[in-house]
Amino acid sequence: MVTMQQQQPQPQQPVSKTKQFMKKYGYVGIGVYLALGTVDLSATMALISVKGAARVKEAEDYVIGKAKGWVGMDHTPIEKSQIHEKPSLTSIFVLAYGIHKTVLLPFRLSLTAAITPAVAKRLKNWGWLKNQLNKK
Repeated sequence: MVTMQQQQPQPQQPVSKTKQFMKKYGYVGIGVYLALGTVDLSATMALISVKGAARVKEAEDYVIGKAKGWVGMDHTPIEKSQIHEKPSLTSIFVLAYGIHKTVLLPFRLSLTAAITPAVAKRLKNWGWLKNQLNKK
């Protein structure tokens, strides 16, 4: 006797959920994500600039020293009095961007998914969106 096994519905893949989200909210979702990303990156840069500038300056000096060593140039390490100078904006940006793209990505995605429906509803009430939210 052959028994038929009942097939259980498979859980949705994350990519499928993302596609559904983008199909439903489109440009509003992208706008919310980019706005949160801008705020996130700016806040990370500000925090690093205020709280971790001395460490960034030390790391910057270390990397410059290693790069000059590979090329064959001499490098004089920074002195204790120079540690309190501000690091370059590029160094702060690179560090903040790394944190922004790795550590803060799950929070940014979750916050985007939570905020976007309210933003889309408000934009629709203001008349900025037509019947785009009725799609499913």
